[in-house]
Order: sequence, then C-alpha cells, then structure tokens
Amino acid sequence: MDKDIVLNGVHIGEHGFDPEKVIDEIYERCVKPGLNFVTIRPGYMGRRIPIPQHYFVEWARYMAENKIYFIFLYTIQHAPDGRESHFDKETVDEMKKVAGEYYIGDMIGETGSSFACKFAGYFNRGEGAGKDTTEVKTDYPDMKAAHEGYVADVSKYIEIDRKLGVPAIVSVEATGLNKYNAEAGVTIPMLELMCGSPDVLVSSLRGVARAYDSKMWGTYVAHEWYGGMRHDDVLKRKRLELAYKYAYLAGTNALCLESGDELISAYGYNCAAGSVLCAEYRKVLKDMMDYIKRDARPSGGPKVKFAFVSGRHDAYGGWGGSSVWNQFDRKEWGHGDAEHSWRLLDEIGTRRTWNDIANFGEQDFSAAPAYGMYDIVPIEADAEHLSRYDYLIFLGWNSMTEEDMAKLYEYVNRGGHLLMSAAHLNTSVVRGGEFTPVSEEKIKKLFGCSFTGKIISSNAGIKFRYSSLDENAVYPGSHDLFCDPIYSAGYADWAEFELCGGVETALLTDAFMADPSILPAVIENKIGKGVATLVTAVDYPGQPAVSPLYRTLVREMITASARKADIQVLGSDRLRWSVYEGDKVYLLNTDYDMPIKVKAIKNGKEKTVILKPLEMKTVKL
Repeated sequence: MDKDIVLNGVHIGEHGFDPEKVIDEIYERCVKPGLNFVTIRPGYMGRRIPIPQHYFVEWARYMAENKIYFIFLYTIQHAPDGRESHFDKETVDEMKKVAGEYYIGDMIGETGSSFACKFAGYFNRGEGAGKDTTEVKTDYPDMKAAHEGYVADVSKYIEIDRKLGVPAIVSVEATGLNKYNAEAGVTIPMLELMCGSPDVLVSSLRGVARAYDSKMWGTYVAHEWYGGMRHDDVLKRKRLELAYKYAYLAGTNALCLESGDELISAYGYNCAAGSVLCAEYRKVLKDMMDYIKRDARPSGGPKVKFAFVSGRHDAYGGWGGSSVWNQFDRKEWGHGDAEHSWRLLDEIGTRRTWNDIANFGEQDFSAAPAYGMYDIVPIEADAEHLSRYDYLIFLGWNSMTEEDMAKLYEYVNRGGHLLMSAAHLNTSVVRGGEFTPVSEEKIKKLFGCSFTGKIISSNAGIKFRYSSLDENAVYPGSHDLFCDPIYSAGYADWAEFELCGGVETALLTDAFMADPSILPAVIENKIGKGVATLVTAVDYPGQPAVSPLYRTLVREMITASARKADIQVLGSDRLRWSVYEGDKVYLLNTDYDMPIKVKAIKNGKEKTVILKPLEMKTVKL
C-alpha cells in the first residue's frame, strides 16, 4: 500500500520581507525544526519592489539541498510596476534545473475573494504601498456572464505563469470557488483555513481536486487572521491544533502556516517570537510534523461515497460577502434561496434529535454519511468522476443543460442515487428569472415524469408513502396515508408533474384523510441500478417552506449511505472521522473540554476507543 506524501511548513513574507535574510529565515523556521515545506511571498503586502533575479535561484538551490518543497505566492498579482511577474522565464528555468521536484510551482492568491465575494474597494488601504488595484466588474447581466468573466480574470494570471513555464499553477482560495480556478487552469488547488467552515470548504476543495485529477491539494493555515480575533483566547489557541488535525484526516497533502510562529500583529496585538502565543504556534507545527513522520497515511485520500453538487454558475463561496459574483449594487444578486440551500450542510456532523420522527433503525447513523466524509463536486465533472459517489445531492444554484441531464442519467443508470429539486432543472441564467425547465424528453427520461406547464402555490404539508425505491432509505410514511401532513412551513411554488414511469414517494396535501394529493411532492424513478429523486418545488431548498422536506431527504440519504457501508462509526456530534485504504480509520475529537467514546464497527465486530479533548487516533479494522 502506497504512503501519502504530506508536506508541512511555513510562509515567508506575511510580516516583512528582506531578500538577504530569506535563507536565514528558511533555516530558522523550517530547516531547524525539521519541516519540509515553504511558501515565499516576494510581493509583501502588495509592495511592488523588484527583487534581483539571482535571489530566487539561490533560495531554490538552498531549499533543494535541504529537501524543502516550495511555492512562490503573489508573484503576478503583486508584481513590480511595469512587469508581469517578480521573475522571468530564464529564472524559472534555472530554478527548475537546480531544484527539480522541490520546486512545486507558482501560486495565485484569493481570486475568489477579490472577484466574487467582496465589495469594490474592499481591499483598498489608501494611497501608497498596499493599495489594491483589483478592478471589480459590477454590471454582469446574468450568472453565466459573471461566471465566464471570473474565469477570464483568473486566466490572465495563469497565462503569464504558463508563458514563464512554472512547474505547476497553484491557487490559495479562501472560498468554495476553487472549481472555477481549476476551470481557468489551476492544477494544484489550496484552501485558506479558517475563513469559513472547514467541514464545508475542505469538502469542496477535495471534490474539485478529484474532479480535475489534481496530483495534490493543500491547506494554507492563516490562523493569525482567521482563527478568531482574540489571540490570547484559549479556545482560539486550541482551534489551531484542531485545524491541522482535521485537514490531515481529511486528506490534505500540504500544510502551510501563514504566520504566528514568528510574529503576531493582527487585530492590534503585538506578540514577538519569544511570546507564549508564538511558542504555541511553533509547538503545533512541530507536533504535526512529528505525527506525519510517525503515521503512514495510505495514499488516495479518504474514502468518500457521498457528494453534494456545486451547480452550473453557482457562486456561493461559503465565506465573504452576501452577494454573488461581487454584484453588490443590485438586490436580486444578494444571497437568496439558492445560496441559503447550502446551510443544510451545517447540520452534517450532528445527529438527529431524539424526537425526530424521521429517524429510523436500530442505531443512529444520521450524523455523517458512509466513511464519515462528503465531497462537494462540480457539476462540470464527467460521469466517470461522478460515479465514484453512491449519492449525489444538488443544493445551490444550477442552470441545467441538456448535456448535464444526459450525464446525470448515466450516473443513475450506473447505480447512483440522485436528489434534486425542480429548481435545479431550470435552464435560466438570470437571477429571479422565469422557470424554464430543461427539455421534457430529458426530464421524462431521468425522473419518469412530465411537466404540465402549471405551477401551484401552496402551503400544504407532506405525506410520505411507506416505501422508497431506495432499499436503504426509510421515510416517515404510513401504510394507509391516514395521518397528519408534516413539514408544512409556509407557501412555496410547486411544479405539476404527471407520472410516466416514476412513482409518487411523497404527496402535497392538507388533509388528514387519504384524499387525492394536490400534486406529487417527491417523485422517484428507477433507472438501471440507481434511483433518481425529484422534489417538485420550483423554489430552491433554502426556501423556508421547502427546507424541512428537503432536509429530511438529505438526512435519510446520509443515513442510508452509512447503513450499507462496511465500516460504521458511532460517537459524539463532536467526532470527525475518515476511512483510508486498508480500513484505517482516523478519529478526531473536536470537543475542547470533554472526552468522547467512539465505537467503530465492521462485519459485526466492534472496537471502542476513548478520545481525550482535541485528540486524534487511528483504528485499524
């Protein structure tokens, strides 16, 4: 079994940059403590001061001699005035020659933040050094144009790196928009922790890396800025340790600490290297490096059989402003039902409450899907990549295409389980536009139903039928439909579909008696070895009246995937876990205060483990 290569190191250039002292800094902060990775930022805080080219080659040679892998950052975005990059092609060629595999590539920084999540002028610091020159377009006509405009903006940087011949084009992204960086040409995606939820953003990063066959992906730990605003708070300090451990069990191949080990100056603090706080940063770095050296993590990343789909033109970043594609000047571009749909992910990792009537089975597996992890995969992925997942669930914005419908049909036919709403069938690229579903032929083929053209506004509740076409799923339905409608939560718009091969799994009704339904609310269709499930709401799952129903379907699919997995894990809501080849299970207690008891199960045999607060352990089943 192959062992993963995992890099762990520091960033040089966050708090200052002196070319003559870079090698000394690499020695003190990386070589001396036994780390093996460095990112170097010559464009310190936006300064565009030229650096003599010989320095780059000297640094590259020194790092290769000491077996340090390295990446440069902001060489283009903060290039000296009048130049495209901090270095030229001859310098790149020489670095490749003297450093070989240790020279990983060149990194562009935070394009998602700059071009998709921030007000125009957000980064401006006034006149002089550090003034941001990013131009933000604020008049896109629709989601497609905004998406294409973003890719075009990122592509300008990538074309420069391609001309220079850098070994690989890397991005460090603070949002969930890595898929668009990959579309533009980024080959190694990285994520900045802890700008948003690691559960969500790391899952998105990993899904993109897999969809685009990236040879590696990484996490850039900007804890000084994004782990919390009170540096002396004990929980922030504990959170740094958890960020490293979570990224590791989730499969990261590279960990880079942006700052904090040498100096802390954010939020009005001034902590020197000799401070207790900086010493704690260094200890976390060293402890993680020691763990990496001891642990033989199997290659290939964690097993993941459950994925959420990032739809076509979706721009929800998971961190940043509350409008999509930087269109802050128009109300319809503000976060709406499509973007709020992603909030359903906040529940993953928590078990259903004891009074939830939709919780079934001898054991409660509702907290996490099979093998503990989920990916967020771009709809742009091909059918082969999609087919690695047993379940695919649409959440946010999607502008459906005929080609995507054909790909999803192939996915289900191969044995996949698909969930989406009628909103995801909409072909419109306009915010607030009319419901214009994809062709009737494609809908009929995938979901076994036909849109009548009629949309009904209703605040009725839901009744599930007793059985589902997914043999592992159990929904809250009675045999005779004599029951209260559930999940009524206000008005929503529902598309009327006539069944032509599909079956009505849940119906929209406002009656206790078993009267005919207003219309089908959930339709299932058996195709080959798989099942396609459609919620007939024209409103996105983030709409408050649709959310309770959609949440129940998502929760039960999570549970169904876990039921049929050969490895199962039970424990506290604070548990995070993953499974690698060879049945190696990583367990992490994210609770700051309390130990938790964990039960790992395979083929009826159980292993029980006690995890202390913040502790990570492995179990071999």
